[in-house]
Amino acid sequence: MNVTEVKHTLRGPMIPVITNLNRDLTIDHAAIRSNVEYVVERGISKGQGVLLAGGAGGDFPMLTLDERKAVARTIYEASNGTPVLVGAQDTNLDVMIEMARYAEDIGAYGIQSSPTYYYASSDEDCLRVFQALHEATRRIAIMAYNTHWEGYNMSLDQIGRLCELERVVSLKWSAESGSTLYLRGLAKFADRLAVVDNQGLHVMNRMMGGTGYITHLATVWPEHDTAVWQLLETGQYEVAQQKISAANWPWSDFRGKMWQRTAAESPVVKAALELCGRPGGPSRLPTRSLNGEERAELHEILKVIGVPNV
Repeated sequence: MNVTEVKHTLRGPMIPVITNLNRDLTIDHAAIRSNVEYVVERGISKGQGVLLAGGAGGDFPMLTLDERKAVARTIYEASNGTPVLVGAQDTNLDVMIEMARYAEDIGAYGIQSSPTYYYASSDEDCLRVFQALHEATRRIAIMAYNTHWEGYNMSLDQIGRLCELERVVSLKWSAESGSTLYLRGLAKFADRLAVVDNQGLHVMNRMMGGTGYITHLATVWPEHDTAVWQLLETGQYEVAQQKISAANWPWSDFRGKMWQRTAAESPVVKAALELCGRPGGPSRLPTRSLNGEERAELHEILKVIGVPNV
């Protein structure tokens, strides 16, 4: 694949699209479609953003394989040309391959995948996973995802092996806190891969040649992150960091506090959407929705950082 084209496509704020649920905990496809259309209409488009379908932010561990497929299709159909990556992580390689092939069949631009987890991966296991995904598909782009908190941290040599596969063209990148591996990875691979920040270092990532960053706030307030991205693209790094510090950090701090109380990434996003008058919905066990006190705290944070319509 042409790396220049990939970098122009996998560019800007990357939104992990949440999986909305009905009250009976079935998939609410109308709500998913509405939330995707909302962010696309407000600037999340090719070169200005990417949609991640059925990743951890979409609660994929709590979905069946058929539900994961259906969610991916709904997001792709609502994307209106915005690039879509489909989450293909799993503990079962057969499931990973089936999701990758399905993503290719519906026309998605690419997949996100990590080494399998629960059993900590070895370098050889990790390489075999990506080789199998590459061999099982024909054209789809592959974004390698370093999930070091799952017991396996990709070394730079290992990333180099993975990107010898023609369609491993992107890296969702973070590294263990306190190490220099993150910066070294950027320096080594920004010319070969579309490197997407997953460590909250949006400015550093762009300064060193990265092409985007993960943001859950953009689901709620896409205009903020598209504005941040324009500042990064035009080299206004100090102003961009001021906006990130003022909005993304308080939001992330609250999400971090909630992670200590209930698992998964979507409960805070769903509550924020509801506070803005948009579709949020319940969560499946073992996670829970925010209680009244937590919603009130989140409401105040959204007002302080400037989210409209709160």
